[in-house]
Amino acid sequence: MNQKGLIYSFVAKGTVVLAEHTSYSGNFSTIAVQCLQRLPSNSSKYTYSCDGHTFNFLLDSGFVFLVVADESTGRSVPFVFLERVKDDFKQRYGASIKDEGAHPLADDDDDDDLFDDRFGIAYNLDRELGQGLRSTCSIV
Repeated sequence: MNQKGLIYSFVAKGTVVLAEHTSYSGNFSTIAVQCLQRLPSNSSKYTYSCDGHTFNFLLDSGFVFLVVADESTGRSVPFVFLERVKDDFKQRYGASIKDEGAHPLADDDDDDDLFDDRFGIAYNLDRELGQGLRSTCSIV
């Protein structure tokens, strides 16, 4: 991820991180999850800035795609990366995704099915999707 200033990435369903990738050590994942829990529910794209880094979020069909980038990278490269991750994710898991169009962080009371599908268990896709995050990053 270093060559383009992309440092850390994850895919989440709501606030449950399904897969992540980084080649760096640091507290990026902790800060990213804290930002995830504070995302406004009225936007599909959002960026937080912290200590020379941007935390860029793309929300779509109940899923949250994040990349942490060095601030010098700008905003367009991280969002191009996120669009590619989203497209790859939808191509790979499209048949399993319920496209309800709801905002991924919208509060609904139907939490009974949290563990009924592969998108409900934290880091459940880390092995297969984590590699995809790495390979997508290399083509951005």
